[in-house]
Amino acid sequence: MKVDEYLQLLNDRKKISDVKEKIIRRLWGNESDSFPKPWVSSAELLELTGQKYFDRRTRELRDQLGCNIETIYLDAFSGHAWRIHSPELADAQDREYLTQSQKNKLFQDNGFTCVTCGVYLQPGVRGLQADHKVPLSRGGGNELHNWQPMCNNCNVGKRRACEGCSLDCQTCSWAFPEKHGVRAMFAISEQTLRRVTGYANRTGKSLDQIIESAANEYLDKREEN
Repeated sequence: MKVDEYLQLLNDRKKISDVKEKIIRRLWGNESDSFPKPWVSSAELLELTGQKYFDRRTRELRDQLGCNIETIYLDAFSGHAWRIHSPELADAQDREYLTQSQKNKLFQDNGFTCVTCGVYLQPGVRGLQADHKVPLSRGGGNELHNWQPMCNNCNVGKRRACEGCSLDCQTCSWAFPEKHGVRAMFAISEQTLRRVTGYANRTGKSLDQIIESAANEYLDKREEN
């Protein structure tokens, strides 16, 4: 199959924009390249499209049109890369967005705070955003209960965590922090980490359980004094 034939299949499903055509043509590369096609860096796609959110357009190609596009972090690029894995098209899943009133209600019901880090933010491109709990690419839908408010930083972190993940979304703390706890990054000494890891191995408890138990015990004692 040639790239023009592939683009025609996409346009038969839904007319694609010039930016999306640029992305497809670059990811397709040379006609002689076999599948999976070679990786293309995010930096190159950003320069090619001139769009800061080119990755959103790429995900729309995957979700709305069924393109078999995959992404991964590569040390060689010091960032993410994209490629077309095969020319076969999957069933399209229409990516729908909340109306402004639905977004307002979502944010208001959650006190304009990110469900993951708890930061208070106003909505915006770099502020509070509406996120699919279970991504469309993992079988999630556009129902209201599958949306949650996230700050931009956490939304980007969740997106990267989802890439290449094969775990059950129902057990993921990114998707359901109210059930499985909030992912947090903090610094501890190597010595302490080794002690905690050793204790986890001896007791069969998870690092999450040990850290939470230790924090609660410490705080309980402090509050008693």
